[in-house]
Amino acid sequence: SCCMLSPSTLQFLFKDVKYLQLQVESFTISNGPVPCQFEFISKPNEDAYCKPWLIAKPSKGFLMPDSEVVIALELCVNKSTATALNSGEEKLEDILVLHLDRGKDYFLSVSGNYLPSCFGCPIQTLCYMKEPIREMLPEAIRELTLMPLLTDDAFWEEKPLDVPKELWMMVDLLCRSACHQEGLFQQPGLRPEFEQIRDWLDTGTLDVLGPVASNHSVAEALLLFLESLPEPVVCYKSYRSSLECANSYEMSSQVRQALREGQD
Repeated sequence: SCCMLSPSTLQFLFKDVKYLQLQVESFTISNGPVPCQFEFISKPNEDAYCKPWLIAKPSKGFLMPDSEVVIALELCVNKSTATALNSGEEKLEDILVLHLDRGKDYFLSVSGNYLPSCFGCPIQTLCYMKEPIREMLPEAIRELTLMPLLTDDAFWEEKPLDVPKELWMMVDLLCRSACHQEGLFQQPGLRPEFEQIRDWLDTGTLDVLGPVASNHSVAEALLLFLESLPEPVVCYKSYRSSLECANSYEMSSQVRQALREGQD
């Protein structure tokens, strides 16, 4: 006989997936008396064998007779995939095709639910969110995330915040406690502390972060937040002119004014 899979391992569920928090599900391929090659193959009209938030390790290999291999399915949402998951344009759903040489193809169903996060949201979207993102209805998150840039404020009942509350809270905390911190933005923070900060921003469970995290972890969370923005603080259309004017105070002031007028 050839390679085989247990039918009970054809469905994988990832629950309550959070931004930059790895989840792993595993299964085993068992081989018979004949050497066998296996590989995850792309579905018709698709370039990759899986969605960008998923990866199989190993994705292909060779099995000796009567041997087995454990395949790990790793799911992680990062800056390139978070925005569409926040808005609901994308779902944590995929079908993987595992091809076994001299055997049949197996179809693995992967699904899960993503907990929306301020990481990966446009700045404009966050300015219109008065409460933590996890307290908002999916329809409201979708509407705000897909809102065109430079939307007339009169279209909305409430005036937007000048600065996203999540950005303000991190900067405010650093201003109050880290002005004289050595190595700030150079020394990495701690992963468990970043996860606490992310949950604090997304749920609003803590009014003040306080001693929960070190200054280095707050600084790293700030950098990760800025990195996750689909449109940078200095928007793409103004990026080149901003760089060209960097050495001139007068020209920099003109660019800054233009940015302010473009956001008003």
